Amino acid sequence: MNDIESILNEKGVYVGKIKGNSMLPLLREETDKVMVTRPKFPLKKYDVPVYKRDGHLTMHRIIWKSKKGYIICGDNRVNLERDVTDDKIIGVLTGIWREGVFIDCSKDKKYKAYSRYICITYPFRKIFRHFKNKKN
Repeated sequence: MNDIESILNEKGVYVGKIKGNSMLPLLREETDKVMVTRPKFPLKKYDVPVYKRDGHLTMHRIIWKSKKGYIICGDNRVNLERDVTDDKIIGVLTGIWREGVFIDCSKDKKYKAYSRYICITYPFRKIFRHFKNKKN
C-alpha cells in the first residue's frame, strides 16, 4: 500500500489489491480490488480513509467524529484509533471490485447499509469480543 501516496499525488486515483484482514468481511486480502481517490475534507462518518499510522498506511472506517479528529476502527477490529487528523489522511475508499462487479461506495445501497450496520454494532462487537477472549 505504500505506493498509494505517490500514485494518488500523480494520478489522483489508485486501483489495486489490499493487504491485511482488518476490513473483513468488506475487503478480502489479495482478492478484492479497491479504488482510492484523494480525499475531500471534511470526511464523514462511514467513510473509509487511507491514513498514515506508525510508518505505514492503514485503511479503516470512520465510526465517529470528534473535535480533535476522526475516531476510526477496522470493520474486523474493536480497538478504536482516536484523533486521526486530516493531515494524516492521503485517500479515501470510493469503490470496490469483487468478483468482477464494481461497488460504488457513494451510491450502492447495500454498501451504505453495511457501513451503517458496522458503525451501529461497534459497541456490541467490542463487548462480544471481550467476553469471547475471557472464555479462552
